[in-house]
Amino acid sequence: MILGRNAILELMKTGDIRIDPFDENALGPASYDIALSSKFRIFDRYGEFIDIRDDSFDPARYGDLVDTEGGPIEIQPGQLVLGMSAERITLSDRVMGWISGRSRFARIGLLVHVSSNLIQPGVSNHQILEIVNLSPRPMRLWPGVRIAQVVFEEVKGAAEGPVDRRYFTQTSP
Repeated sequence: MILGRNAILELMKTGDIRIDPFDENALGPASYDIALSSKFRIFDRYGEFIDIRDDSFDPARYGDLVDTEGGPIEIQPGQLVLGMSAERITLSDRVMGWISGRSRFARIGLLVHVSSNLIQPGVSNHQILEIVNLSPRPMRLWPGVRIAQVVFEEVKGAAEGPVDRRYFTQTSP
């Protein structure tokens, strides 16, 4: 079941959801708007094949870390960059989340979360945002803009089976 504002606030009191820093103005009726940090991974090595053979594939190998230090990042039409939420989201084993872009940005061709939108129970990290400019125009994105949202759900039953915890505590894109 998707959690509403009051349920999210209750689970924050119990520690099952932690958002740091937390801004109550970013909490909507059934989601929390997350802000863009100044850290990005830019994929600009054109011509080099990306070789995906198995699960040990490391996307960091194909892009460079950039910190805009409060200034904007420029994204060209068709370009993919990885961004990161300014907030650290920590979830207990009872809660999971879904990241999605906000409609105001989608309407101008900015995809904020392309594919892997699941936030696993038990994570404590800054969320990585897969950002693509589908507009025919270049865009500037500024740190601090509430660019995506997280919807929370309660998890019923214990986690079973192997879990890839490689990204459970990530701090850079």
